Amino acid sequence: MSRDDAAGLSPMLVFVLGSIAFVLIVGAVIWFALPGAAARHHFVSPSGRVALDIGEQCGETACERSIVAETTAADGSKSRRACRVDLTEAHAVLPNAYPLWAADERSVEIVYADAGGQGGKYPLDLMADCPQAE
Repeated sequence: MSRDDAAGLSPMLVFVLGSIAFVLIVGAVIWFALPGAAARHHFVSPSGRVALDIGEQCGETACERSIVAETTAADGSKSRRACRVDLTEAHAVLPNAYPLWAADERSVEIVYADAGGQGGKYPLDLMADCPQAE
C-alpha cells in the first residue's frame, strides 16, 4: 500500500479539488476587482463642526449624486441637511474628490476629477445649497 492510499487521498482527487479552488479564487478576485461606478467620500471640516457625506452612483445613461451636510452646534446638537447637487455629467466624476473649506466653514469647494483626470470645482454654500433638514 502506498503512502497516498494510506492517507485516503488520491493524487487525481487532490488535483481536481485544487483546480476547482483555484478557479473559484480567481473568479472572486476578478469579481471584486472590477471597478464599480460608485464613489463615496466623508469629509470633515478643520474644526470638526461640519461633516460632508458625498455619494455618486452611475448607471449606463445617468448618475445620481448626493451630498449630506451634518453640522454640530456649540451645544453639541447635530443637524443633517440634504444638499442640491448640480453636476449633470452622465459619467462618474467623483471618484477623486477633495474639499477646500472656507475659513468660516460655511462654504466649501469640492475639487473633483474623473478616472481620466478631467474635473473641476463644485462650490457648495451650506446655507443656500443645503436647505432641507433630514
